[in-house]
Amino acid sequence: MKVIDHQYKKQMNHQDDPSLHSPTDDAFLTKFLRARKYDVDKAYKNIKKYFQARKNQPDLFTDLNPSSIAFDVVCRKHQLVTLSHGRDPNGIPVAMVKPGTWSTDICSLKDFLRVCAVHLEYLLLDEEVQIKGVVIVWDMKGLSLYHLTQYTPSVLKRLFNLVQDCFPMRIKAVYVTNNPVLYDILLAIGKSLMKAKLFQRIHLLGYNVEKLRGLVPDDLIPEADGGTHESYDYDETERELQGRADFFREISDYGVRDEMKRPS
Repeated sequence: MKVIDHQYKKQMNHQDDPSLHSPTDDAFLTKFLRARKYDVDKAYKNIKKYFQARKNQPDLFTDLNPSSIAFDVVCRKHQLVTLSHGRDPNGIPVAMVKPGTWSTDICSLKDFLRVCAVHLEYLLLDEEVQIKGVVIVWDMKGLSLYHLTQYTPSVLKRLFNLVQDCFPMRIKAVYVTNNPVLYDILLAIGKSLMKAKLFQRIHLLGYNVEKLRGLVPDDLIPEADGGTHESYDYDETERELQGRADFFREISDYGVRDEMKRPS
C-alpha cells in the first residue's frame, strides 16, 4: 500500500473545511487515492463529493446497510442485481443489473437503487476491486416506454453523478445486453451526462449471447442469463454483505455537517 501523503492527511484533518467529518484511517483514504490515481487534491475533492452526495440524497443513504435494503425481493426473488462470487482472468468481478426487469410492482425505484448502492459500497471495500475495477452487465430485457417515465433525465443525472464523481469506483467496461430500440433514447440522454471515458466503455451487444460469453467468463454469468452458473447462491451474497455491517454502521456517523451560523 502506498504511504498516505502527509498533505492529504492534513487536509483530512479538516484544516480547510471544518464542515467535513470523515474517516482518516489509511484504508479509507487509500480507496479514494487509488480511484484518482494518487492525485491528492482530486482524492480530497472526491471524498467531499462523496459525503455531500450522502447528505443531499437522504432517500438513498439514510440508514443504508445490508439489513435495511430489499435484498430478498430485489436479488433473491427477481435477480435484479447479481454480483459474481468469482473473478474474470484479470481478477475483476462482474456485476449484472437488470433495469429492464425492474418495475414498481417489484419495489420502488428508491429501494432498487439502495440495493445497488449497498453492493457498490461492499465492492469498494475490496482492495483488488479498488485497483482493478469492476465490469458491469446491463441487461435491458423488458425495457419499455414505462421505464422511460421512470428513468428520467433527472434520475439519470443523479446516478451518473454518483458513479462518476462521488463513489471511488473504476468501471472497466459496461456490456449492454438485450437492448431494444428504446434503449437508444436512454443512451442519447445518458451520453450528455457521461464523461467521454465512461461512454467509450459502454458496449452494445444486442441479443447475441455469444458476444457476452466472449467478454465475460461463462461461469460468472447465471445460467438463466446465458451463462453456465447453474445455481447462483444469493444466500452467500447476503451473508457477505451482512459481514460488512460494521462499515455501513460506522460510515453513517460521518458526513458533511451544517455550518454553524455566525452570531449577528
